[in-house]
Amino acid sequence: MIRAFIAIDLPADIRAALTEAQARLQQSHAKVAWTKVENLHLTLQFLGRIPEVQVGEIGAALAPVAIRHVAFAVTVAGAGAFPDEVKPRVLWLGCDDAGGRLKALARDVRQAMTALGFQPDEHEFTPHLTLGRSKTPRPDAALTQALDSIKKDAFGTLRVEAIHLYQSQLHPDGSVYTKLSSHALKGDS
Repeated sequence: MIRAFIAIDLPADIRAALTEAQARLQQSHAKVAWTKVENLHLTLQFLGRIPEVQVGEIGAALAPVAIRHVAFAVTVAGAGAFPDEVKPRVLWLGCDDAGGRLKALARDVRQAMTALGFQPDEHEFTPHLTLGRSKTPRPDAALTQALDSIKKDAFGTLRVEAIHLYQSQLHPDGSVYTKLSSHALKGDS
């Protein structure tokens, strides 16, 4: 059994901007487990533990999903926290999906995975990039102020050109992600 998820990769310029955003938030000295920059990605669906033999079946289901979508761009902008900023558990940057293309891609991925027996996520898809997770979600004025300082910032444009199936291996010093399959979207419209 392996842990797996489906995601979109981030280019180097977006990773650099996210590193700067993390650095600004880290100045709050909040107790947050920060996501390693090399692990940052945009998750479309977390699959959980799957049998290794199912990797090919998942890849085969993702291929037609990818070719039904044309490559597109979203703006990485804004910041927030789940479930809220008063007691933040997850600190994130937003992805402006004004055209709804990212949500449509995520919906199609989730439908393909539901057809394979995976349970759909209980929450509606909210496009975001996780910067860190609070170890003890509680009110933290310094963290709230740091988050407020980046809420109106833009962090670049993310070209969505492919979706990827990843394996996630948990280690004491953090997760290690291995790409198991990649599926290119159609070229530009």
